[in-house]
Amino acid sequence: MVLIVIMMSAIVFIWVVPTFQSNTGQDNSGAAYAEKFSTIWGNFATFAPSIPETVYTCTDLSYANIPSGMCPLSNPIVTCNTSITSPTTSNILVPVNGACLITASVGNVFASAGSNVTVSGTTINGLIGNYSASVTLRNVHVVTWIGLTNVQTVNISGSSLNTSGSTSVCVDLCDSALYEGGRGIFTFVNNTVTGQVESEVSHQATVTGNTISARLEVESADFGQIMNNRIGMLDLDQNGILVVSGNTVYGNFSEEPGISVLYGTNRWCATGNNVFVSGSHNEQVCIGNIEIDIANTGSIPVNFVAVYMSNIPLAGPMAWKLLSGGPVHNSLPITVPVGQSVNVTMQWTPPPILTTLPWNGLYFIFVSSHENFVDGYLYFGHNPALTITSQSRPQNRICPPCY
Repeated sequence: MVLIVIMMSAIVFIWVVPTFQSNTGQDNSGAAYAEKFSTIWGNFATFAPSIPETVYTCTDLSYANIPSGMCPLSNPIVTCNTSITSPTTSNILVPVNGACLITASVGNVFASAGSNVTVSGTTINGLIGNYSASVTLRNVHVVTWIGLTNVQTVNISGSSLNTSGSTSVCVDLCDSALYEGGRGIFTFVNNTVTGQVESEVSHQATVTGNTISARLEVESADFGQIMNNRIGMLDLDQNGILVVSGNTVYGNFSEEPGISVLYGTNRWCATGNNVFVSGSHNEQVCIGNIEIDIANTGSIPVNFVAVYMSNIPLAGPMAWKLLSGGPVHNSLPITVPVGQSVNVTMQWTPPPILTTLPWNGLYFIFVSSHENFVDGYLYFGHNPALTITSQSRPQNRICPPCY
């Protein structure tokens, strides 16, 4: 156990220290060892309660002009509880609590309640998931439409959707290629879509690296990640924790002319590094503020001269104020007298290199003028988000000699 701890300490030191060491002050006296400080509180987001949002079942979607033969599934029907490996024009029924692997071209696929279906490397006409356990599509060409209602886990990657260019399916708005609703896990990565994608009331919606010709809507998700996509228009509302970064938005969706992004009302929303080709965008309502309280427990004042989020220098605005009162300051250094504490509010900007939202927590570092530092994690969905406090420690000091 001792050996493991030593090795882990070495790993943390090598990963963290080189990133911020060069931008801090000098350890110029023994005062560095009288300097002590610790985190005491931090917060930014808790789960947002879901709004009363309708999640359509497959029979509810009859108004939307979904392709015929999908719900209910029309004949000829093949029931699959193992696999489909030979091409067929028949429709495929995955029975209640069944499981099916499809690797050959088929008609429509209907995944019943509790079932698991995986489609890989082939073409299907369309797919309905209705209270299914899981729906997975990998490198699949979908000719018409996908409707997913209350599916526990959805994973779609490397696929092309609605490339026939049909605009007749009108879920919410027309030109629908995919509708997904229900408090499950929705992962949509590296796909090409002709039409719009709509995800509503999911627990976790991860939409990364896609090309979507029309609108992308993510609404009422507990967690939402929308990163590195190329999309026609972006529509967001009533989400809990939302990160929007690295997207190119063209503002060319004909049913919402002149609009690039509608951020709506979200509980906590961080944005950055997006490109808006045309249309309006109200990102000023998407502000990812973070608060951290730090106490000076040493015998000398503390001056914080550097702050890091996600292991890179803080890029957004910052404000700090002593908990005992006094004016609000908007720049470094952060000065904390002996025996006092400071509240620091920062605006986090998702870095362009971030490819997946750090669901385990948001990492922060404060560095003092004497090269001591304190770090920690703000954990998503916790109140407070800082679940473990941490003490200051030296960056890279060798003793003796110390100074």
